[in-house]
Amino acid sequence: MSVLETTLLRLEERLAALRLDAHRIGDTLNVSHGQGPMAHKANIDPAELVARLQGEPGGAHQRLIAGFASGVLHVLLEPARSKADAWTFVESAGGITPNIEADTFILGATAASGEAPWVRPFIDDLVVSYIVHLDRGLRVLSEPQAQHWAVSADRITAGARSLLFHKTRASKPTAHVGCRYVQALSHGDGYDAARALVFADAFYTEIGDECRFALPSQDLFLFVLHGGTDQVNELRLAAAQAYAAAEYPLSPRLFTFDLGKPVAAACDEFEQ
Repeated sequence: MSVLETTLLRLEERLAALRLDAHRIGDTLNVSHGQGPMAHKANIDPAELVARLQGEPGGAHQRLIAGFASGVLHVLLEPARSKADAWTFVESAGGITPNIEADTFILGATAASGEAPWVRPFIDDLVVSYIVHLDRGLRVLSEPQAQHWAVSADRITAGARSLLFHKTRASKPTAHVGCRYVQALSHGDGYDAARALVFADAFYTEIGDECRFALPSQDLFLFVLHGGTDQVNELRLAAAQAYAAAEYPLSPRLFTFDLGKPVAAACDEFEQ
């Protein structure tokens, strides 16, 4: 079976899991969300995804396909007759939320909308996307719309962090299942990994230099407050297990904070 055929099959499966209707037309997929006149449809050409997968080990394919599908989904969650593409920054700012995605999100969103999404780099091949919450549905902030706003990138990202900060500050971490040291934030709203962007500020009285965290999926933020061997090893194992079990895994590695900014932890912390 060719890489294209395998990719189309796996992409169809992932889109179906996201409750999108997908039908093959040649080497493309017609994908739709919703019904009737409000249904949002797009014809998806996976050629760029296929090219990306050909340069990656097989173990990375699931997360890269899932990232592409997430881009398609978020574009189609905007109602077909939405006028939000014309909203100003002021109209949009109160509903912007950041999220962390595999960078193939860019390919999926572009394939579905014809416009590149406005993203910021995170770590490795992860990026931060920006989602505008509408009265009904969502809108992926696009590169053209962000440029049209004529405001700085810092102003956009600060506005997005503000909404997530307040939601995160009200959170109560819980002990991760089966763990002695590892704690978790898991609201199930799809933005738990993105809480890494505001976690150090939201819990500044508890977070110190030894804090380590992991982002195995969008719905799970794992952390330990102290960087001792037992704590770090338990976090590393919990992250690896959650990453392996996730339908859309993000990263199995560990991170820490540098002046409140997420950065990769030292490589030797992956060792037993």
